[in-house]
Amino acid sequence: MPAEATPTTLTADRGASSKTHFPLDVKFPVYSVAWTDDHTVVLAGGGGSSRTGVKNRLSMYSVDLKQRQLSLKQEHELSREEDAPMTIAIDLETKALAAGINSSATELEKGVNENLRVFSFAGENIEYQKRSSTLSSTDPDHYQKVTAFSRSSPKMLAVGSTNSQLSLLSYPDLRDVCPTLDYNGEEIFDADFNDDGEMLAGTSSNKLCVWPTKVADSSTVPEPLQVIERPVLKRELACTFRAAKFGRKSTASNLYTVVNAAPSGSVRKPPAGSKKAFVSLWDARAWRLLKTRTVSQKPVTAFDVSDDGTLLAYGSSDLSIGILDAVTLRPIVTVLHAHDFPVTSLKFNPSGSILVSGSADNSIRVVRVPSADQRGGNSATYMVLFTLLVLVLAILIQQSFGEDLLRAARQAM
Repeated sequence: MPAEATPTTLTADRGASSKTHFPLDVKFPVYSVAWTDDHTVVLAGGGGSSRTGVKNRLSMYSVDLKQRQLSLKQEHELSREEDAPMTIAIDLETKALAAGINSSATELEKGVNENLRVFSFAGENIEYQKRSSTLSSTDPDHYQKVTAFSRSSPKMLAVGSTNSQLSLLSYPDLRDVCPTLDYNGEEIFDADFNDDGEMLAGTSSNKLCVWPTKVADSSTVPEPLQVIERPVLKRELACTFRAAKFGRKSTASNLYTVVNAAPSGSVRKPPAGSKKAFVSLWDARAWRLLKTRTVSQKPVTAFDVSDDGTLLAYGSSDLSIGILDAVTLRPIVTVLHAHDFPVTSLKFNPSGSILVSGSADNSIRVVRVPSADQRGGNSATYMVLFTLLVLVLAILIQQSFGEDLLRAARQAM
């Protein structure tokens, strides 16, 4: 079946009621999203090695919020014999793009899976650079699920897979910093470096460990700096981790965790509202839980932190996406039906002014993020407003009832 041509311009319906967000049909399943600059987004996905006619690709688009439009700048077509790119990460400093792409079935049968691919980008060009293997498994059901660059120098790359392996690599040589970190048979859901690159948080459903990235002996598995236990809400609820990310810049000392709760297998008739997902804020210096907020009545499937550390974003299997204040966990934006399938990936642009989410339903959702002035106040702002309101009321009371109050006070003396 011939591949369908990629549209060069995607324009949202101008009759849509919302002016702050809009969906676009990109004609292929989107598994990962990243930004090369404030107005250029890369969408990764495709049909895999199946003969569906949906090609595997890295598509670079310019985003025009005013026109509600995406324009194709370049499309890097990938092999139809290999898997679709399931995860990508971009480092703006080195102009590098790392992707997780399983090798062809023929190569897997030979025991070879060069799952980690590195590309460079400059202007409107995405160019292949090299490949490497971090997966010990050649099972086609196992793949690279998580990719993350460190934000400091020297550069490092974290790669997590569905077969329980978390690899910490130096970049650009892709050498192991330490032996593979094993997660007891559980797929890796998330990996993230803190701002100075000295800690790496790796997350599976039942295991959240914070690892040191500076190790004295590269042949020895390091001891985790911190292990965060799964919360226990009620006996009938089973809690699992979905994500863990450090804050950035102003919130660099924070760690944000996402936990999904669902009725355990022993519960025959789960009570109403027993499914939920919540985001927790931790002090990453004292490792103390500071606050928690329930964000969805169904599991969260994707999570991101803005580059300035002020915003959090999540996608839920109830098909919604939301944006939270990173300090108060207060909701700022909620889009109830963002996609027809659950969100596979979402990402803020570098300035935090745009959020793009992707899904396997062939769609993306572009969200205009409210500016700091439009988000409403934080708790300090509310306190100032409350104080001003009290002063205004006091003045009004004094003007309206001041004489009566004074007279009553004199009579009481």
